[in-house]
Amino acid sequence: MRAFGALLAAEFKNFFRERVVLFWMFIFPVFFMLLFGFVFGGDEAPMKLRIGVVIEGEDPAVQGMIQGLSQIPVIEEVHRGSLEEELAALRERKRDGVLIFPEGIAEKLGREEKVEFTLCYDASRATTYRVLLAVVQEFLSRSEEFITGKERLFELKAEPIQVRKFRTIDYMVPGIVAMALMHLGLLEVASTLIAWREQKILRRFWATPLSRFTFALSMISQRLLVSLVQAALILAVGVTVFKVALVGEPILIAGVVLLGALTFISLGYMVASFVRSTEAGNAILQTLNFPMMFLSGIFWPVDWMPGVLKPVIYALPLTYLGDALRQVMVDATPLVPLWVDLAVLGGWLVVTAAIALRFFRWE
Repeated sequence: MRAFGALLAAEFKNFFRERVVLFWMFIFPVFFMLLFGFVFGGDEAPMKLRIGVVIEGEDPAVQGMIQGLSQIPVIEEVHRGSLEEELAALRERKRDGVLIFPEGIAEKLGREEKVEFTLCYDASRATTYRVLLAVVQEFLSRSEEFITGKERLFELKAEPIQVRKFRTIDYMVPGIVAMALMHLGLLEVASTLIAWREQKILRRFWATPLSRFTFALSMISQRLLVSLVQAALILAVGVTVFKVALVGEPILIAGVVLLGALTFISLGYMVASFVRSTEAGNAILQTLNFPMMFLSGIFWPVDWMPGVLKPVIYALPLTYLGDALRQVMVDATPLVPLWVDLAVLGGWLVVTAAIALRFFRWE
């Protein structure tokens, strides 16, 4: 135990001596979050929308309106069902919005009364909602003009399926945490091990009475503690500067953070098991780093990605870490159920750890 404590302290001292490492672990993720928070914009609208339709009463005018809705080029699918079915599909991301047609449209128009339509939407998909709202408003305006010859009675009420407003920065902050955990485990751990092997430092450790288990435990423990500090720092900035509302239990958030950190630490050990030089290591690590950063959905929704990339997206561990953090931190609409996120991360952890144990070499 004394050896473990001494080695853990040495790990922290070595960590804080490296200013480049400190920058990547703490300053860069915070800077990245500030940059996205202040400047983020210019999102492109999705090419196609899937609309759910709920009809509260039989009305001849409604059938013609639904046919017109299905003819709008940007709308790919129109599904009719009960309110419960369509809202459930919206929460599961099978719909982009649910439009509720009220009862007695023709009678209200005949009496020149206001007709209120309700559009339910997913507030965690802000760009999709903006496009959806514009399309539905234009549709109702043109429909009323066609039916009555004038525009003044159709009104649209937008209702999010979340109980609170969801902003772009609320989506971004968990993604920044996920990115920081990936950098800590994959880049920092793997590059350190590769450099130490090349410099014969690992060989010297191997020659001492220190057990390999103690060495690995101290290294992993130090990274796990750093991961908690990283997450706390990023979340503190998000809460204080951008007023991000954290809704999850701290213990659950910490658990997901630790699982994500362990998964990427294990992935870093696995990469270090097969790379023998710093130059090759940098090339391989960047090859892994950038696709995960920009294809995993930590900065923008996976729905925006081309369909041909979906198999790659769903194979990346960062996709599931980002989704799990969004669910437990800000209660965002899930990409997959939380248990699936945790199971996939756990699977990556077990497989990469097994490979690292089998092939890792000290020299």
